[in-house]
Amino acid sequence: MTKSNDVFSRIDTDLNTTSSKQLIEQQATHWLLIQDELDLEQKVQFEQWLIIDPEHERIYRRLEDALSLVEQVPVAQSSDPEMLVEQLKSSSKVTMSTDESAANNHIYRWFAVAASVMLIAMLGWFGQEPQGASPVIAQQIYQTETAQVETYQLVDGSVVTLGPDSKLLVSISNQVRSLKLLSGEGYFDVVGDKARPFIVSSGQVAITVIGTEFNVRFNPSSIQVAVAEGQVEVELQGKHAKLQAGEVIFADNSRGLSQVTPIDPTLIDDWQQGQLIYQDAPLGHIVAQLNRYYAGQIIVVGDNVEQLRVTASFSTQDIPSVIQDLAAMLSLEYTQSGDTWLLTKPAMVKTN
Repeated sequence: MTKSNDVFSRIDTDLNTTSSKQLIEQQATHWLLIQDELDLEQKVQFEQWLIIDPEHERIYRRLEDALSLVEQVPVAQSSDPEMLVEQLKSSSKVTMSTDESAANNHIYRWFAVAASVMLIAMLGWFGQEPQGASPVIAQQIYQTETAQVETYQLVDGSVVTLGPDSKLLVSISNQVRSLKLLSGEGYFDVVGDKARPFIVSSGQVAITVIGTEFNVRFNPSSIQVAVAEGQVEVELQGKHAKLQAGEVIFADNSRGLSQVTPIDPTLIDDWQQGQLIYQDAPLGHIVAQLNRYYAGQIIVVGDNVEQLRVTASFSTQDIPSVIQDLAAMLSLEYTQSGDTWLLTKPAMVKTN
């Protein structure tokens, strides 16, 4: 009899290993295991994972169907994943369990999901390809930590540099190169391939290119797209805009696409050189980027303080000094408590 640890050792949730098919199976299993425990942010991540590739949803739904079959086996007899599968195979009539507490038990769910993986592997459901589907050549998740900048070469030869605290999903098939920037910032140096468009999405924004260099920055309230070379097309809510080299646009879900404006090319990849250069940028966007370089937290407090505009250059090597410089520049007060900094308007001075 297989012990639970042996079974769950097969459910590898390390998303940076194995083949693309196995990777999706592992991701689907991971999401199903924690489905009842997702917080709001995780639910958003799950939905994004589900829609990034049709193969994600196909495999996840197969696993979900198998779990629903397994959960119909009487709980009292379900102490082992292999036993669950055997009971399901040998039962001519399956009875729904009435033991709600046991059916929702976390440990039981682990057994049930493990049994579901075994069942669909036995039935060959994972391997069934949908008609007309383009097989995924490579799929990967890239993620950086606070203050970490990393460069990755994709299987098509394109190069992606991720800024700190960033997460990128990459799915490449014979027909399309699809990337999803879930957080942070990425600089993309794209190898031209007319047969396979290179599409980067972030939030509801989609950026389509053939061969170019551009930067995408995930801001709190908008997505910034800046082009260093070539041309890209940005789409949001059915509206489209084309950007040439040396142009930038902001895409906001509530306000749509901004006007395309010129940008100094040195501003586009400044962060790769350890510099943050801002030209009439709102303080809120600057603080959001600084927080990706800082192990603590920077908080802006006060009406309209986040909208204060800044034109300046800072080094990423000494974030506390940057905070103090910002405070002096904008006539703000700063308060430090451990690794947390508050930027606020000066307190009103009462006079008699």
